[in-house]
Amino acid sequence: MVNLEFAKSPLGGAKYGDANKAILIQEVPFTPGFDLRVDPESTGFAAVNQALGLTLIPNVGTVVRNNASCIVGDELPAAGGVSALCLGPDWWYLTGTADIAALLKPVKESHHISLVDVSSQRTKIEIYGPSAKDVLAHYWEQDLRDEHFPIDACSQGVLAKAPLIMWHCCENCYLLFPRASFAKHLWTALTDAAVEYL
Repeated sequence: MVNLEFAKSPLGGAKYGDANKAILIQEVPFTPGFDLRVDPESTGFAAVNQALGLTLIPNVGTVVRNNASCIVGDELPAAGGVSALCLGPDWWYLTGTADIAALLKPVKESHHISLVDVSSQRTKIEIYGPSAKDVLAHYWEQDLRDEHFPIDACSQGVLAKAPLIMWHCCENCYLLFPRASFAKHLWTALTDAAVEYL
């Protein structure tokens, strides 16, 4: 649990644009994140799935989720949500409103899995609106067309020289998970690219 009295986010919960216009860019601070390593052929894999209430797919670039939705504007995410972004054949980035550490604690105690809290390493930036893809295309070298990067696809890459994880979470909405140390640089680049769409 984050002690908000002392915690500081890299961008201070910054927001740029408007959800009712072409683009909204906002930091969603203090979003939990965990690196999960588990062998898909192991008994621990089945136990993890049962504990999280979903079925992990060991295909790099896929995302599965349980009770998890995007945040747009001032909407609050559903409680108890969890999303799993596959970054490697036995590696997932877990995030959401659920207490992931508590859910997987009994699994970790009885099976061979690795669960590391990496929440402080990254922040979360949401880019929403009909021009979201155009703004990202200023810097992202990978193909953002829906046939190549559909909803619930994720990828690791570099955007404006900032390494990050990108998730196409719903129509016209992308979530970025940059390293905290790159957040200000990335924010400057994104807001600069968005000027022409406002």
